[in-house]
Amino acid sequence: MEEKADTEGPIGRVLIADDDPAFRGLLVRRASRMGLVVIEAEDGERAVEELRRQRFDAIVVDLYMPGRTGLEVFREARTIDPSLQAIILTASATVESAVEALRAGVFDYLVKPLGSMAEFEMALTRALEHHYLLQENARLFAEVQRLAVTDPLTGLFNRHKLGESLDAELERARRYKRPLSLIMIDLDGLKEINDTFGHPVGDTVLQNVASAIGGLVRKVDLATRYGGDEFLILLPEADRQEAGQVAARISEKIAAIALDGRTVSASVGVAQWRAGHAAPEDFLQAVDEALYRAKRRRRTNGSGPAAARPNPRAKSRRSNRTS
Repeated sequence: MEEKADTEGPIGRVLIADDDPAFRGLLVRRASRMGLVVIEAEDGERAVEELRRQRFDAIVVDLYMPGRTGLEVFREARTIDPSLQAIILTASATVESAVEALRAGVFDYLVKPLGSMAEFEMALTRALEHHYLLQENARLFAEVQRLAVTDPLTGLFNRHKLGESLDAELERARRYKRPLSLIMIDLDGLKEINDTFGHPVGDTVLQNVASAIGGLVRKVDLATRYGGDEFLILLPEADRQEAGQVAARISEKIAAIALDGRTVSASVGVAQWRAGHAAPEDFLQAVDEALYRAKRRRRTNGSGPAAARPNPRAKSRRSNRTS
């Protein structure tokens, strides 16, 4: 049974399980007046069914109930939501049962009959606050983790994330002899755009390019902003031909971006990993050289992306990119 609060909207959901209907009714009414959505269960089995059926922020369970004990219900709840908080109720409290409940991770332990309903409300309020705090901490941690590997302007991954993923994918390519490719994209004339229209417009161009890239890569690919106007895409399980097809589609998409009647263009290089690339730097150098050939080719005849050719002795001509 679900009781609606008189407030504008529920502040949380709580499961109350107790085999004493009169006592359970008191708890349900008090929790409902707190603004909570309340679900009742008359035994442990029904409580577990409700836990599996819907989400809760806290549970209030009798320690000894038919079907399953309150601790068994709590342990089941924690497998579903590790941040969920529980209050255990019992009419036959012992030091041993209290210690067992608290060691299991129960937030509070109340003895029936309660001294007052205010005691129950305070315990439930604190349990909910603790639950929300744990959820917020988890959200903030996830956000910090995301920001650490994300370029704030474009929303693509950054060089730090690329470095981590490149090491892992290179090891997989070596071990299982699987194809692995890189696409490097360098915008043509971004400095001129910044000088002519201002940096906010240049930032918009970068964001549009990032959006074009993100819409054309697979979920397994890693699209990154490598430097100021450079982008790198890591493509697991893609050979040079497949990567070249993706690069061509990205080039077309970028060319469709219009700015005050002028189009945006980019030079694109493609490289496939090979055994001669002993280190990640060798692989990056190969795609870097392919990009430079694409730039020269564009200046000559405006053709599409260039593919890397083996050149194990070549030294990188661009080692000071900014992230």
